[in-house]
Amino acid sequence: MNTKSTGLLLAAAVLLFAFVYFVERPIRQAALLPPNRRVLPGLDPAKITSVQVQVGGGARRIRAEKTNQLWELTQPDSYPASGALIENLLQALAQWEWQSSIDHPNAWDQYGLVQDQFTLLLEENGQERTLKIGRLSPGGDQVYLNARGSDQILVANPGVLQLIPTNQLQWRDPVVLHLAGTPFQRLQVHSTNVELMSLEVDPASLLWKMTRPIEARADSPRINAWLAQLQALRVQGFPPDNTQEMDPAGVPGPPPTQQLVLTFLRDASETNKALELQVGTSPAGRTNLAYARRLQPPGLIEIDKAPLLPWEGDWINFLDRHLLSLSPGLIGSIEVSGGGLETFTAQKTADGPWRVTSAGGETCLADDLLMQEWLSALTNIQVVPGLSPVADKSPYGLDKPASALLHYQLFYARSAGQANPLMADLLFGRGTNQPPKIFELGNDEKYVNSIDLEQFDRLPNAWWELRDRAIWHFQSNEVVAIDLHQLGRHLRFTRDTNNQWTLPPGSLLVPVQAAIEETLYRLGQLRAIYWSGYGEDHLERFGFDRTDYQIAFEISKNGQMETNTIQFGQPSPYLHPYASVMRDGRRLVFEFPVDLFSNLVTRHLGLPSVYRPRQ
Repeated sequence: MNTKSTGLLLAAAVLLFAFVYFVERPIRQAALLPPNRRVLPGLDPAKITSVQVQVGGGARRIRAEKTNQLWELTQPDSYPASGALIENLLQALAQWEWQSSIDHPNAWDQYGLVQDQFTLLLEENGQERTLKIGRLSPGGDQVYLNARGSDQILVANPGVLQLIPTNQLQWRDPVVLHLAGTPFQRLQVHSTNVELMSLEVDPASLLWKMTRPIEARADSPRINAWLAQLQALRVQGFPPDNTQEMDPAGVPGPPPTQQLVLTFLRDASETNKALELQVGTSPAGRTNLAYARRLQPPGLIEIDKAPLLPWEGDWINFLDRHLLSLSPGLIGSIEVSGGGLETFTAQKTADGPWRVTSAGGETCLADDLLMQEWLSALTNIQVVPGLSPVADKSPYGLDKPASALLHYQLFYARSAGQANPLMADLLFGRGTNQPPKIFELGNDEKYVNSIDLEQFDRLPNAWWELRDRAIWHFQSNEVVAIDLHQLGRHLRFTRDTNNQWTLPPGSLLVPVQAAIEETLYRLGQLRAIYWSGYGEDHLERFGFDRTDYQIAFEISKNGQMETNTIQFGQPSPYLHPYASVMRDGRRLVFEFPVDLFSNLVTRHLGLPSVYRPRQ
């Protein structure tokens, strides 16, 4: 064989391989693929702009059209449509597959495709696609279909039929009020209990206030929760609408006996209505429902009554009963003053911790937990709102900030290059006629509220009440001696060279080594429950002289000796014993943990009455 023949054969082999790989192989692979069994192949739900359902051979027509991604019923009546229901049907149609087919049937009517059950007309990119839906198979588990232009009957699962409406009511939008998508600034409420209540929301802070019947802070979280219930309200029924007369307010439909009217206004005017819901009486025998109507769409509807009940209640229920209605995280600083008090400021630092500074220049980092409790109290303390303006505030001790029992000024977190904007200005006073009550005057300076004395006592009025609650820190093995003084008697524990605790010769007590070590370990990490006093004034109220109980710990740290002394008093109203220590030359009085005191300190570092030194 010469070179030319070899080249021709090689070229022929290459062409044959190319034919097999690029032509015959794809044909064989395509033959192995299952056929497209979609009832409406290539249907793209996103491109459908209208859907028409002909029911019973065209006796009834239901048509919906999509404009700007919103569906609207146009036949037999114009009404907002439920986009979710229509989109669910389109998605199901796009995925619908037939199971078998009947080619060139002799009698179409025996499959219900002459007077068909439904006819669907779908408009996509200006082209109309038609699907006829006939009767169910004798077993009821299949349905007969025919697409326009085809002489083939498809047999498919009938599950999609549940998504096809038989009347226009089934495709109506069930949402009663589209509050989420409708901007409004004011809300007016008329009910059988309230002649007129007006609420207004601040566009910046989104906080609500009441403007009628009084001007006061409104309970924003509660109002927002009740609005969310209205947003979730769904139409339960469409009663027969036999009239389209207009009522004096311009709302079409038969007017029910009004029990409640909610009017959502776009601005401060009384006429620029965004939404309105008028609620009447209940249908006969269905007291859980109520008739209602709206500005648009027209006609009566039936709705659940439960989400409406808060709006039919007393207007007092809408008042804000919190001392402060802002998030604690927004507070940047607090200035505290008052009659006879040393002014101090709590300032949030750039790093996050709070620093407390007194007018006398004393300063310290604040205790994290105490600051959290303080901020939480400011937002959680409940007030009894005043219901009428008060001109003379002197009977409540609120006539002057300088003479008030307590004066809080709260500021927002500092902005770059700007002074802190004032968040709230709160005055607290004690009434001349009602001493046990504490009164509060908020930003509006019109209404006097009252708060419980016990809740008021949770508010700090001195800088040292916020200082870090850590008393000291030492390791138990750093303590070399313990001196006890109790009711005029003394006892000294000493650690020997074997690291054991010993008592003076002749003592009848036997030290419990492990228990003493555990007590020292807990005391070395001591933290106050609450601060109770600062300095030497009025120490008698803590009962230190009556208990006469003191413990001094001699501690060796890094070759240096120091002594930490603690004195115990009587129990506080919360059962924690008072205790005091000296820090930086000043006495600190605090509440000592009662469990540590009762279970360890008095048992292992106390003087029992049986103790008597040997003679």
